[in-house]
Amino acid sequence: MAIRTKIAAAMAVLLIVAVSIIGFVTVQTVSTQLVDQLDQKLHGVLEQGGVRAAPSNVTGEVPYNEFAVIVFDDTGDVVGGMTAGYKNDPYSPPDISSPPDESGYFTVDSVDGEMTYRALTVADQDLSFNGVPGTYTIVVATSMEGVEATNSTLTRTVIITGFVVAGLGILAAWLITRRGLRVVDHMVADAETVASGNLAHRITAADPRTEMGRLSLALNRMVSRLTDAITQRDRQHERLRQFVADAGHELRTPLTAIGGYVQLYQSGATPPGEKLDRAMSRIGSENARLAKLVDDLMVLSRLDEEVGGDRELVELTQLARDAVDDAEVADATHPISLTARQPLTVVANEGQLRQVLVNLLTNARVHTPRGTAIDVSVAENAGWAVLRVADHGPGIPAEHRRKVFDRFYRADPSRSRATGGSGLGLSIVSSIVVAHGGQIRLDSEPGEGTAIEVRLPVARLE
Repeated sequence: MAIRTKIAAAMAVLLIVAVSIIGFVTVQTVSTQLVDQLDQKLHGVLEQGGVRAAPSNVTGEVPYNEFAVIVFDDTGDVVGGMTAGYKNDPYSPPDISSPPDESGYFTVDSVDGEMTYRALTVADQDLSFNGVPGTYTIVVATSMEGVEATNSTLTRTVIITGFVVAGLGILAAWLITRRGLRVVDHMVADAETVASGNLAHRITAADPRTEMGRLSLALNRMVSRLTDAITQRDRQHERLRQFVADAGHELRTPLTAIGGYVQLYQSGATPPGEKLDRAMSRIGSENARLAKLVDDLMVLSRLDEEVGGDRELVELTQLARDAVDDAEVADATHPISLTARQPLTVVANEGQLRQVLVNLLTNARVHTPRGTAIDVSVAENAGWAVLRVADHGPGIPAEHRRKVFDRFYRADPSRSRATGGSGLGLSIVSSIVVAHGGQIRLDSEPGEGTAIEVRLPVARLE
């Protein structure tokens, strides 16, 4: 059942119940009031006619008599009285064949059962009736036709009014709920539009002071978050697809080379000697490159899962000095200088942070000509430990700067393969820095060199 139908039905039931209760109470109150008025009239008749001295002309004739009177003697016999109604068309008398036991008011039907009387009994009264003193019981009764007619009319009025009010209430409730729930219809239509695939569509916002307004705002926030989640999922799927494709491409190159040399050896085309030695050397080189690629992939996988790994206090200046010394020993063709004015301590995974330095220095050496100077600096700036590795090489063209941190990306693929690069060095650096809550920035201009700046929060020592 629709909510507007439920509200209309509930309104109808409430109105009918309310009108019924009000009508019942009204009818009962009016009926009681009318009966009380009849009782007062009956009491007045006896007072005017005299309870202690019975009326001397109770059998007199008048054109219309409102009251019926019955007089019983002490033996219970009717000794006098008069009927109510018109002279020529009297009412059927009250169905009272014997005197009531006690004085008081009561209701009794007529002899023919077509009329109801309200009666008052005054018992055991010492009176003189028609000149004969004795103990008599007097019953005075009047028709309740007016009371019954009034009750009947009032009851019909209440019933008709109840149905009219219920009908108007249902109509009003239907119109009000239809108008009030119109925003819900709009929200349903908007939700169906979003569900059909139009994720850019949003639910029409209602007045934020109302429940529907707050609901529309909440639904819009939910749709936005779901849209962002779906977009992020699609991007991750695309990145995963591209990652798998690039990884397969990178793995295929060394595997193809190794397989070719193995087939060459198996075919007997490389007899023992210099040619076989070169083949074995190339197999070893490609195998080392393949192992390096697999190691880099495993590092990336661990970074995606561990979010930084185990951390401790690491002295960044000393770590940079060690990395510079190692780089100078590994490649003396690139002069490397270190500028660090003070020790700086950060909370980090020492192994991963050391790999950041190694990858940055290796990247600077691999992508610059022999003899190119490399400057390394460690400084503090506004609560950040700033590690900067800058070279004076050819720089990076503008079209490549935004992609250098992507996995398997190379600005010069042929040169990278020749030097054994996998295209994952800067991607690993970026993943480690982000996992440590840091920032990484690239500055490069063609002909002016390249600088990569890593920012990590300085550890607060108390």
